[in-house]
Order: sequence, then C-alpha cells, then structure tokens
Amino acid sequence: MCFAKSGAWAEKAQADAVVIVAAEHAGLVKGHALVSATPRLDFARALSFIESVAGYEWSQAEPVIHPTAVIGQNVVLGKGVVIGEGARILHNVVIQDEVVIGARSIIKSCAVVGEDGFGFERDVDGKALRLPHLGRVIIEEDVEIGSLTTVCRGTLGDTWIRRGAKIDDHVHIAHNVEVGEDAFVIACAEISGGVRIGGQAWVAPNASVLNQLKIGEKAVVGLGAVVVRNVEDKSIVAGNPAKHIRHVE
Repeated sequence: MCFAKSGAWAEKAQADAVVIVAAEHAGLVKGHALVSATPRLDFARALSFIESVAGYEWSQAEPVIHPTAVIGQNVVLGKGVVIGEGARILHNVVIQDEVVIGARSIIKSCAVVGEDGFGFERDVDGKALRLPHLGRVIIEEDVEIGSLTTVCRGTLGDTWIRRGAKIDDHVHIAHNVEVGEDAFVIACAEISGGVRIGGQAWVAPNASVLNQLKIGEKAVVGLGAVVVRNVEDKSIVAGNPAKHIRHVE
C-alpha cells in the first residue's frame, strides 16, 4: 500500500500495489486505486489503523554485538540491533530497534540513530496525525556518524548510509535518505526525507536539501546552500536557492 501525491507518482507505483490517489490520477495506477481527496492523510490513517488492529512489533531479539566491537558508557541499544566487527559506539549513543551497524563503523558520542522521522499530516480540523515509521536504519561498513547527529528510521523502506560515508557532528538525516559510498555530509547540514546523495558527493556545512531530491555522484553542495532541485553528477552548486556554478574538473 502507498499513496500518490501526483500523476507521476501514480504511474511509478508497482502493479501489485494498492494506491491511495486523487480521482484525477486514478486512471494512471497500474494496480488497485483507492480514490481520496487527501491521499497522504488517508494513507496515514490506514497505516495507523493497521498498526493498532493487526499490531506491529519490532523483533524482541537481544542486540547482537560482535566480540571485537567497542561499546562506550551509557549506550542504549534497542531490540534486534546488530553491531559488526570492530565497530565503535561511543558514550551516550542511542541506537533504536532493528538498526544495523556495519564493520569498523564509528558512532560518536550522543548521536541518535533509528528514532522515528518527522512524519505528520493535518486532518480537516488542522490536528496533526502521526505517520508510523516501520522502516529501519542500515549503516554499512567503515561509516562515521558524528556527535549529536540524528539519523531517522525509514517510514516504510529503510534509511541507508552506504560504505565509507562520513557524516559530521550536528547533522540531521531524515527518514528514507540514502547517503552514497564515500560521501561527506559536513557539520549542521540538514538532509530532508527521501533525498539520495550520490557516491563521493560533498555536502558542506549548514546546507539544506529539500525532500525527495537527488544529489549526483561527486557533486559539491556549497556552504549554506539551500538545494531546491536535483544536482547533476560533478556539479558544484551554491547560494539560496542553490544554483549551478561549474562542474568539478
């Protein structure tokens, strides 16, 4: 089940999906369409109903910690957490249920990995309805996550930090983000939901990236840039709103 907020999203939905969609886009759905005036709100309602009636429970398994991993003081580990060979989890880190930490990765002090992302939809009275987050966070090998950084779990799919990525202190990684191999995300950057950051890309301090965008491979997002459209591979962008400056040589 999913929702489609536009015709383009309706066309992308898998053929076996049940899609909550506005009437004008129902004909574009390959599978089953449920017509709604407020697709995202009704999706949140449906997910909350399923969660309350059928129940959704994370694994009750105890954390699996490799014997060579190092765990600091006052670390909180949720159910089903997996920590790989040689990983280092420093003091006061919180790792919530079902998070996977790859070999040799480092999670620095006071980072929070795997909390719910910011997912709410207003009803007709303006009251906020929380969207359940049922995905995970997957951190591959040789990743670094800085102090006081937050990495949110996915809504339905997973948030994914690929091999060798380095994320600095005070960074926010929202739900369903993918950070590519060997990418750098520097201090105080904000990466909104569903963003894809390509391999070896560089996101400079205080940059903000609008949700669902793609930052290309080896692209550079400049200091304090506000990114509101996709960034091509090897493109350097800067400013508010961010504009293409030149290509990386």
